Amino acid sequence: MIDAPHVAALVRRARSRFGIPAVAVAILGSAGVTVEWIEGERVQGRGDAATLDDFFHIGSCSKSVLAVMAARLVEEGRIAWDARLFEVVPELAVGAHEAYGGVTLEDLFLCEAGVQPFTDGAKEPLPVYDAADGDPRWSFARDLVARPPASKRKAGRFVHLYSNASYTLAALMLERVSGLRYEEHVRRTLVDAWGLAVHVGWPHAAGADQPWGHMLGTKAVTTFGPEHPYRIPELLTPAGDLSMTPRGFAAYIREHLRGLRGVDGHLTSASYGRIHFARRGFSLGVANGVLGGKRYSGLDGSAGTFFCRAVLVPEEDVALTVMTNAGSGSGSMRAVDWLTLAIVKRRFGWWWRFWL
Repeated sequence: MIDAPHVAALVRRARSRFGIPAVAVAILGSAGVTVEWIEGERVQGRGDAATLDDFFHIGSCSKSVLAVMAARLVEEGRIAWDARLFEVVPELAVGAHEAYGGVTLEDLFLCEAGVQPFTDGAKEPLPVYDAADGDPRWSFARDLVARPPASKRKAGRFVHLYSNASYTLAALMLERVSGLRYEEHVRRTLVDAWGLAVHVGWPHAAGADQPWGHMLGTKAVTTFGPEHPYRIPELLTPAGDLSMTPRGFAAYIREHLRGLRGVDGHLTSASYGRIHFARRGFSLGVANGVLGGKRYSGLDGSAGTFFCRAVLVPEEDVALTVMTNAGSGSGSMRAVDWLTLAIVKRRFGWWWRFWL
């Protein structure tokens, strides 16, 4: 059994062991949240307690949001998963590398479109565009498709290469058919239709009392407040620059779990199934696999200063979310991994699986 006191004890142990400023955990089923807990500080050393209604950055978990937006448009008949990039946005074909001619919307979500990754700013510096020349994302898109492919082809398809830039192109396809820029599309999808609290950007930009991000070093903790210059580049916003509350993120994941259990909701259950399990290993912005004979899907997101995770096991009607206000560093991912395994082993009686 996993109850609130047990989760609270695990959260306290994780914070103490790994030095995480704040940790939020939710355990839920399709009928609702069974346990939710948060403990810690919005900003390390300031003593201001974090709450379940504070914003936490979800990083690449945002990719699943873009998939939801696409699935809604597919269900409405406004676009198809096999719609080709250059058919939807024909002007991008001018000057484009011929290898991208068959790239589809689904290819972009699967990261099987061959475009540059742009996952490491130090190794792949982003171009800088003058806003006077138009929307920088469209300038970026033209540059992306003019570059040679970054991955090889096998059996007529590009080999999977995880790419943030791939989602920028997907977002522009959705913009073309919906008439909505990404930020407005997010608001209409999650805020207006789903009733969730969502902010595009870092939590501290949503309010002075919101959590700050942190990086955990071996000797010191670096805080990333409003004055810090670190930002997610606008060119990659659709790939991972959303913030949600722990309560809101749990509600968002519950909707996915219900869909995977066969219940139609904001999308049909078939759409949720496609998002999570269209392709083995990595589907439409969502990873998946099998552990202990149980099929699961998972979302991980970190832009370096926060960490967000969701694990869904549809056949067991259970999901787990973990959110922290510390990202890459010596302790953050290890803390989330430790918490995840501690809860999963308790939930499934896997205490004897010492290698996990």
